[in-house]
Amino acid sequence: MQIGKSFLFTLLTGALVLGSAGCSNAPETKPTGAEQAAETQNKETKTDFPKKDIELVVGFAAGGGTDAVARIVANVANKYMPGGRSIVVSNKTGGSGTIALADILQSNADGYKIGSVTTGNLAIQPNYGKTPFQIDDFIPVARFNSAQNLLVVKADAPWKTYDEWLDWVKKNPGKFTYGTPGAGNTQHLTMEGINILEGIQTKHVPFDGAAPALTALLGGHVQGAVVLTQEAKPHVDSGTVRVLANAGTSKIEAFKDAVFLKDKGFVGLDTWSGVVVHKDTPKEVVDILREVFKKAMADPSIKEEFNRIGLEPAYADSKEFADIIAQTNKTTGDVAKSIGLIK
Repeated sequence: MQIGKSFLFTLLTGALVLGSAGCSNAPETKPTGAEQAAETQNKETKTDFPKKDIELVVGFAAGGGTDAVARIVANVANKYMPGGRSIVVSNKTGGSGTIALADILQSNADGYKIGSVTTGNLAIQPNYGKTPFQIDDFIPVARFNSAQNLLVVKADAPWKTYDEWLDWVKKNPGKFTYGTPGAGNTQHLTMEGINILEGIQTKHVPFDGAAPALTALLGGHVQGAVVLTQEAKPHVDSGTVRVLANAGTSKIEAFKDAVFLKDKGFVGLDTWSGVVVHKDTPKEVVDILREVFKKAMADPSIKEEFNRIGLEPAYADSKEFADIIAQTNKTTGDVAKSIGLIK
């Protein structure tokens, strides 16, 4: 489907603004259930929660970027858990991260099973009409970070620079294969945007997370991948992967040699992650979880651990995160329609 570049970039710019910043200029809309719950977050109610450990379900494979962030935050949050209880991370892959969220809704709304969410599995996937949930089925608790998407290839690939890669792809339309953590997610939309920007054709191969996508790249099963900074960094550091382009909203010192596509007129979709609970979770339980994650994100060790994997913390409280989710859902839906992913 052919569309004007300026239209796509305008849509992407809208996603950028809400993905990397707060939503103080968001248009007024009727409050969602999540937002109404968030507005009461300062009220205190006594409860003996938690009586046991809490399960934080990640919808992507262990070893990927979403998993890494969830484990870092959970580890720090455990210092602030009442009664010496712990937050234990589990992985339930499939459906571009949506199976894990469906599992949350099928579980008791008691706060003992909570969900790790990303731009893709919560804000984008419901736009395609195939998920058993919508964004209002969850109460946002906290956003953890926002990260850039990178186009990477193997270190021994024939393309040493983005321009060399672009020249080859133009001469071989539809031949370049790339992996992402899932169909229709921000990484997929990012590459579709690059295709439109450069007038090229590539072949998408979706995986259930960044870890298997990178494994496929290293094994020669795909020629490239679009992944997040924290997912690419270990492989770049080990010398097995090269970053050709930064498709995010800001430059990264660790990948300064990569082409910054914003300089070419492209504005991409950064990816955020955070945590949500079932919409029917008791308010007093939600309040405790909000406080635990708020304290964890203010802990100095969070910045240190995030920096270690190439990230910066980007905390948003429950109300702010609800606004970000709602507007990301709308804007990325518009982008997906514009490139034909939604009919």
